[in-house]
Amino acid sequence: MLDLYQVIASIIIGVIEGITEFLPISSTGHIIIASHWLNIEGNNNTKILETFITLGSALSILYFFHKKILKIIKFNINIENKKTKTIHVLISILPTIFLGLIFYKKIKSLFNTHNIMYSLILGGVFLLVSEIFKPKKYTTYSINEITLFQSAIIGLFQTFCLYPGFSRSGVTIATGILLGIKKSVSIEFSFIISIPLIMGASFLDFMKNINNIKISDIPVFFTGFIISFVVSLICIKKLLKIINKTSLIFFGIYRFIIVGLIYFIN
Repeated sequence: MLDLYQVIASIIIGVIEGITEFLPISSTGHIIIASHWLNIEGNNNTKILETFITLGSALSILYFFHKKILKIIKFNINIENKKTKTIHVLISILPTIFLGLIFYKKIKSLFNTHNIMYSLILGGVFLLVSEIFKPKKYTTYSINEITLFQSAIIGLFQTFCLYPGFSRSGVTIATGILLGIKKSVSIEFSFIISIPLIMGASFLDFMKNINNIKISDIPVFFTGFIISFVVSLICIKKLLKIINKTSLIFFGIYRFIIVGLIYFIN
């Protein structure tokens, strides 16, 4: 029998994911907080639901950037060619994949509101630092100008996102800015390299929990998936513009406010 409360919860979390995925405030952190307040935190169904919802937003990013992605993945053996290509993406994601696979169980044990509070604060501080110490002039004005060195540094800093609540987009965008990459370009590159990571992590989580999936729960999972995908498609263009025009300090302050709410409500 279909659980109406689970359906409503999946809709709420799907909307939250569809909006927060594109802002440097941690969609994972917000989902964990929402799951806690909805009293569905920690059960197997919620873990599977989060996987479907995350996949929904990842597919919306894939659809939005698919033309740029097709240009990037065209095979080019000339490493000296400055054009951004597959190797730049691989260099940016391999450290996170490597550490994520090694510490998978440890990372999953951090998925609770207590740890989220600390990571929201740390991620917020990083956003503030990036705005305060960003270069006065950018050196990289196009995604095709991103160097292998910049890709590698972004990849190393992206590993901080393995701590749930730190924000993958926040750390990669901020790192790109500190490296002299124009903010709009840093945002674009951040979300392009997010696709293989999010889809890979979703697949891994799905395989880990596949034995816990019940036929009766599939409508709930797909409800969250569809809501996340649709909301993401509707919001992505507008939200990316908001990030580009808004100081990262604002998002850092927002994260501190959320921590305060968690502390007092809990």
